[in-house]
Amino acid sequence: MYQHGIWHRSAVAGLFLAFAACSSPSDVRGVDGQNGTNGKNATVRLVPEPPGARCPQGGTAIQTGLDDNEDGSLNDDEVEQTSYVCSGGGNQNGSMSLVRLIPEAAGAKCASGGTVVLSGLDTNADGIQSDTEVSSTQYICNSDDGKSGSAYLVKLLPEPSGMNCSRSGTAVLGGIDVNANAQLESTEVTTTQYVCNSLAEMTGASSLIRLDVEPPGANCSLGGTAVKSGLDSNANGTLDTSEVTNTTFVCNGLPGADGQNGKNSLVRLDPVASGPNCAYGGTAVKSGLDLNGDKTLSDSEVTTTQFVCSAAELFRTKWASNPRESYGSGEITNLWVPVSRRVSIYKTSDQSRIKLTVSDNFRVGVNYNGGSGWYSVRMNGSWVGCDARQHNSNTSGWNQNHHLPFANVCLTDQLPKGLYEFDVWSFASGGTSYVGAGTAGSSLLLAEEIDGTQPYAFSKAGSPTTTTSTAYVKASGREVTFTKQSASTLLKVTLADTLRVGYNQNGGWGTVMVRLDGINTSCYTGKYDAQGTGGDLHNPFVMTCILPNVSAAQHRLDVALSANSAGEAYLGWERSNPLLLVEEVSNTGRTYSNMSFGSGEISGGWAGVGARQIIHNVSTGGKSVKVTYSDTFRAVAGCNGRWGFFQLYVDYQPTGCTNSQHAWVSGNVGQDHHHPANLTCIIPNLTPGNHVFSIWSTTVGSDGVTCGSNHFGWNRGQNLLMVEELP
Repeated sequence: MYQHGIWHRSAVAGLFLAFAACSSPSDVRGVDGQNGTNGKNATVRLVPEPPGARCPQGGTAIQTGLDDNEDGSLNDDEVEQTSYVCSGGGNQNGSMSLVRLIPEAAGAKCASGGTVVLSGLDTNADGIQSDTEVSSTQYICNSDDGKSGSAYLVKLLPEPSGMNCSRSGTAVLGGIDVNANAQLESTEVTTTQYVCNSLAEMTGASSLIRLDVEPPGANCSLGGTAVKSGLDSNANGTLDTSEVTNTTFVCNGLPGADGQNGKNSLVRLDPVASGPNCAYGGTAVKSGLDLNGDKTLSDSEVTTTQFVCSAAELFRTKWASNPRESYGSGEITNLWVPVSRRVSIYKTSDQSRIKLTVSDNFRVGVNYNGGSGWYSVRMNGSWVGCDARQHNSNTSGWNQNHHLPFANVCLTDQLPKGLYEFDVWSFASGGTSYVGAGTAGSSLLLAEEIDGTQPYAFSKAGSPTTTTSTAYVKASGREVTFTKQSASTLLKVTLADTLRVGYNQNGGWGTVMVRLDGINTSCYTGKYDAQGTGGDLHNPFVMTCILPNVSAAQHRLDVALSANSAGEAYLGWERSNPLLLVEEVSNTGRTYSNMSFGSGEISGGWAGVGARQIIHNVSTGGKSVKVTYSDTFRAVAGCNGRWGFFQLYVDYQPTGCTNSQHAWVSGNVGQDHHHPANLTCIIPNLTPGNHVFSIWSTTVGSDGVTCGSNHFGWNRGQNLLMVEELP
């Protein structure tokens, strides 16, 4: 029978899971005595653990218990303890390592019998451990009362790149616990083997485990089990013979003479924190005899301890973001160039998708009238359908220099599991473009794996839509039918599109709304542009909303557009596609405020923006949270060529997660642009407990001069501020 767990980069775990299965051999010959009752065997079962909350990359559940019905298998009702060994890293290169544990009869080596541990490399690659291949022999002897004596310990240590492992790996140390302190000291080490990272493992090949029946023979005189592991090089989900890189034999015991009633052998699995035994944490597999018969392995009964250690993750799973640093792109011309925003993520499922979130600042067509530029996220160097174009022009022919908050959200197709890299590229058409000004280095590219554990639906359909109507007109496509599972959950709605309002008007405005079952909602945003002359500004935007109190039923969401000033409104100009994404989310690990409140005029130094503050209780230490702030923002009203800023504060301290707006025209008239803004921030390593998240604003430029005033929340249905804990 095959039992295999799909573990990415975890051949090390597979190797030492075998040790766990054999760390306390039962049926060892006892001292002669009266006829007695045989003790029950401790049995171990390996069950694949799919990717999820316990193991983000999948792994194996180790189930243990007593074989009460003596059928040789661990049944569901016999499972007493379950521990999880999750995907880590490591793979062995070169000759296969073989380990045999066979019973040792009473004699010169062990007066009361015990177990002999034979190990060495399979130098002739025949899968059988011959006497000439044994490089280490250890004896684990029973004492007179049947309790095993000195324990055989195994410890794993990180091995840097060098002579032993060209791509780094793990050093596997083994030896007898001579001083019985349950720690493998350097003076007790008698064997060292190296488990090295291979090129295939570095690219994310899965590690599999296989349990084969071992017939009586050279490896096990009375038969047993061969525990085999290796990388699934051909990705067929089965560990083929040619893929086996490690084999450990768990041999059946010798039949003992009539003796005293046997004690049950128990196995206990304890979590191990990061430290000297396991650099990245893991599991301690402890075994011994149930001397007091309470079916629980107490500390005083532990005779053998093995460590199943996790390895360092080579790549992020579930989510990954670019590091915070200086992200000014410099001037971009009419050549596609990368702009230093890059993230790698290991996708754990063939059925999942990657959600890409961009929070940045973008200027196009400097000192030019009618300039435009592209902002593109690519996957593995190729287009992935996450492109948006921005355009500025005016009827007076004035040159322009508008740095504006930029946001986008994209959703990939269902891609095979594996490693993916995403990065940002840009291109200018008319004048030059610039990415990342006024963000204080906090420009964000975030990749999240959406695996369906929370229901979602989306639409990428929709051609450009124009209207001059002051009433709402349904936009092309942009429609989602979604069945909500529970009345107590929330609907998180994300719309990513491109909007122009008031074509060739000075002071033109319009509104975009997401409707629910044909009824208007609070999920809407306005846009307004006044620059002293007729304008034509196409700006990509993201609007994020929370819709609470939606019934558990099928619902239809669509998008509508209105031209409030009767100047033509245009939705969807020059982008890969719009995105309407609906996610059903719980309140757990999430805090939000979605009230609608205009801030009034704010000027001067950094100060809090009214009604944009929430308190979130961080569940555990070291958590990273994603903060989303979705609103409308206008900077420094009536000024020309000045900056206005807003920033996320945590516990009334600046985080540096900042964005800004700067508008200048050569006509030297005051500017007034209310635009949608969607700021996304990653705040790492928060302490457990309550934290205050709030939005602050300033009109003071880098030269220390202030001008005009900022305003938040104009024609906006929700000023959403939301904190979500990341896995």
